[in-house]
Amino acid sequence: MTIAAKPAGKERSLVRDRDFQLFWGGDLVSQLGAEMMLFALPLVMVSTLNASGTQIGLLEAFYTIPFFALPVFVGVWQERRARRPVMIVADLLRGALVLTIPVAALLDRLSLVQIYVVATLVGALTVVYDIAARSYLPRFVPDASLGSANSKLTTDQAVSATLGPGLGGWLAGISSAAGVIFLNALGYFVSALALLRMRHREVAQEQDPAESRNLRRELVEGFSAVFRNPPVRAIALHAAIYNMGGSLVNVGFVVYFVRDLGMSQFAFGMVGVVGGVGAICGALGIPFLFDRIGYGKALLVALFFGTWAYFLLPAFAGPDSAVYLASAAGFFFGFGGSTAGSVIAVTVRQKVTPPELHARMNATYRLISFGSIPFGAVIGGVLVDGIGARETLWLAPFVLFASVVPVATRTMWKLKLN
Repeated sequence: MTIAAKPAGKERSLVRDRDFQLFWGGDLVSQLGAEMMLFALPLVMVSTLNASGTQIGLLEAFYTIPFFALPVFVGVWQERRARRPVMIVADLLRGALVLTIPVAALLDRLSLVQIYVVATLVGALTVVYDIAARSYLPRFVPDASLGSANSKLTTDQAVSATLGPGLGGWLAGISSAAGVIFLNALGYFVSALALLRMRHREVAQEQDPAESRNLRRELVEGFSAVFRNPPVRAIALHAAIYNMGGSLVNVGFVVYFVRDLGMSQFAFGMVGVVGGVGAICGALGIPFLFDRIGYGKALLVALFFGTWAYFLLPAFAGPDSAVYLASAAGFFFGFGGSTAGSVIAVTVRQKVTPPELHARMNATYRLISFGSIPFGAVIGGVLVDGIGARETLWLAPFVLFASVVPVATRTMWKLKLN
């Protein structure tokens, strides 16, 4: 089977590209809903279900276990399929699954078990969607526009991180988590509709009967696309360590800020809003930096901000204003640095990997980078219950600093791509 190649040629204005606008807008709505849900669920678990740190860690673990177990198989499965239909089906199924949570809440039947089951299934479908999306984008966006396109899509995540926690905290404060989760389901349905309206089509042909598939070889090629490519290998190892440290932050901060310090749900949401503003700044500003100093140097600059800033989170235990300002500053610089690093990472991976290996490369990359999250979440929960949330937050930045080691090499320092 062959897939229509991406358009060639020089950079074009993505803002005026109808297909990219639909792809971009649908992704924004979907990301916004997901951020609201990921914000609301642990907050509700702490404030209404009296969940422990371990139980909150299990929520993130269940959601991210599929990121460890599925990517390589999904990548091979997708390699000979059109990506857009896969993304549409994944959106529709995610919307239907998430919708069961507000329905159960309305019937007063919501439980931790259901939350964990839905989180696991939605996580699995997110793996399918994300691998397809990252592999589909280079098929209809020219090489010259990939950096700009990835910056805009990463800005989706930043905007979602900005509005999601604030809207989620506000809605949870005046109504219930059911309304927050309902909007998440709606976002997935809107994303599916946007994809359906795209004009670009991947032209798929039946596989030549004489061409037999060798799944073992294809899996090996996917791993080789990461481990035998120094820049991709370095970024993948960095991301695995960084995401583990991020899990410690996620679990520790909600318990420390809301339960231990008694800060309001709205204040928690506003800290997320400030962090989202920082993420937007990082996503929009980083293309100017890597165009001038190169991808490798720009990544190290981004990580400088994405590591040390998290020391601010446990720095104050009172008064409330000091806690809020320190937390907001920590998330502003931390989110800004990590988001800028994400733009660089995905652009480098796409540029140095042959198009026919994108799906398998992305799958292997996710296996490595996201596979550490469930372990970090469980470890974070155990640490919160064992040594305390604040102590866990002091430990987390040291893990984040360790993630710099794989990319602090001469290869990455000299990396420049056309």
